[in-house]
Amino acid sequence: MPQLFARWTPKLSPCQTGSRISKAADRSLAADSSESESSRHGLHRITMDDYKIDFVISELLLLAWNASVQRSNLYKEKDGHAQEKDLFRERITEFVSLRVVPLYKNQISEEEHYKNIGALIDYAEGIKGTLLAADGYKYGVAQKLLNLTLKYYWCLGLIAEPPHCPIDRIVISETKFKNLINWTRITKKSDYEEVIEEVKHLAHSKGLSVPVWELTIYSRR
Repeated sequence: MPQLFARWTPKLSPCQTGSRISKAADRSLAADSSESESSRHGLHRITMDDYKIDFVISELLLLAWNASVQRSNLYKEKDGHAQEKDLFRERITEFVSLRVVPLYKNQISEEEHYKNIGALIDYAEGIKGTLLAADGYKYGVAQKLLNLTLKYYWCLGLIAEPPHCPIDRIVISETKFKNLINWTRITKKSDYEEVIEEVKHLAHSKGLSVPVWELTIYSRR
């Protein structure tokens, strides 16, 4: 694992990343005396490496978001309200990256993971206003965003292995629920649990963890 990834923790929110990158060159030219002053006061001087990682993470968060809302009919109106939708996305991805992902630095239990999915849904419901459709911020959408984000972080070596994998059409097609459950229509924890339990059975029967099993599915495509 690269040393950089081993020591990285989020420095910038997705909203801050773009504006802060433009200042990277100036920061990289900071005088040694300034660096010494920061060290003396226990401050972290943001380096170019931090900007590189933050750029990659912000791009991956956008990919995870887009994957979670595709064909999900999340919004009340398909067109329009672009500003409100962008703000909603930024607030949700910031919540995930700054408040949820750090909890996975060390391996956590499945029970804690379920609580984190619930916390994400509660947060989204609290800020949705009148933007979302009748089902609100659906369980299937929440798990896809969080699980896919965690998959990206884990594959980069930034966090421990998460308990679950993203549940989507490809994963469901490997289970007995193929053509029976659509992840974009999952609104209840119990429906998600049914799929996860089946995935756990399939993974463990091959001597694999759930995240590793899911990676093998994608490697065969």
